[in-house]
Amino acid sequence: MPTAETLREIRRATRHHGIATGPQFALSQGQLDSCCADGTLERRHRNVFADPARPRTPLQDLAAAVAAAGTWVGACGRSSACLWGLWDEHPTSPEILVPYGRPRRIHGVTVNRFRNFEPSMVTTRNSIKVVKPLITVLTLGKVVGAIDLAEVIIKGRQQRLFSVDDVHATVNRYARPGRTGLTTTRHALDLVMIGERPAESLLEFYFHVGPGRCGLPPYSYQHQVRIGRKRYYIDFAYPEVMLAIEVDGYEKRAARQSLDYDNDRANALTLAGWTLLRFGWTKVRHQPEEVARAILVRLGQLGYPLRW
Repeated sequence: MPTAETLREIRRATRHHGIATGPQFALSQGQLDSCCADGTLERRHRNVFADPARPRTPLQDLAAAVAAAGTWVGACGRSSACLWGLWDEHPTSPEILVPYGRPRRIHGVTVNRFRNFEPSMVTTRNSIKVVKPLITVLTLGKVVGAIDLAEVIIKGRQQRLFSVDDVHATVNRYARPGRTGLTTTRHALDLVMIGERPAESLLEFYFHVGPGRCGLPPYSYQHQVRIGRKRYYIDFAYPEVMLAIEVDGYEKRAARQSLDYDNDRANALTLAGWTLLRFGWTKVRHQPEEVARAILVRLGQLGYPLRW
């Protein structure tokens, strides 16, 4: 049985996610081996231990994987995106990035190597070493599709982690023939753009790659309208026939003040002669053809010259 002092030391050393490496314990190797033998500690990887009193979670598995890889490594891909709030679920196997020359295999871990690896790429978040957001985008390009990666880029912009120009610059900096993920990242950057500007929200992006690709004529994005002394912006517009298309995501209803503003704006546009069509998340994401059909019908009713 471990002593109370040993238990206190285990709790101290594993305070971050229940994981610690051998040198982080003020215990001898013999004591560590004894604790593993009686179940007080669990050996996850070589010289990486977990406190079994702490629940095992994907975050704990990631912390153990990063610890097992040594210095100057970091979570990458979906693991990193989860830490930055850009992805919803951790992958089944933790994804980490290591410099060339490091071991390629850690049991239960997806190890990626980066030839231009620099210590400055790594920071700490939630007490876990992780690659920075821009490197996260590049490493995500190896494991997710362009649509999903475009969504991550939009979220990163919204959280002010980076700009679209920052992503372009990072792609150009690390571009080299055969580098997996950069082609996907470039495609995602193209998808993010609506005309000359990047999508402001996920639902606007999904309108552009959904209903917007279902035979709609070109539209004006974030179209500015002046009514009296006020300026309003319309998500998607056909100013020739004064048709305004608004996509309403859940975030627009987060506060009563936002709802009141939207109502005032809708009334002002209607009184100024604009026709408004509004579509929510479910319609845009799951019924894009129906959304496009409704817009085309209204365009025809308003006299827009459609080509069939």
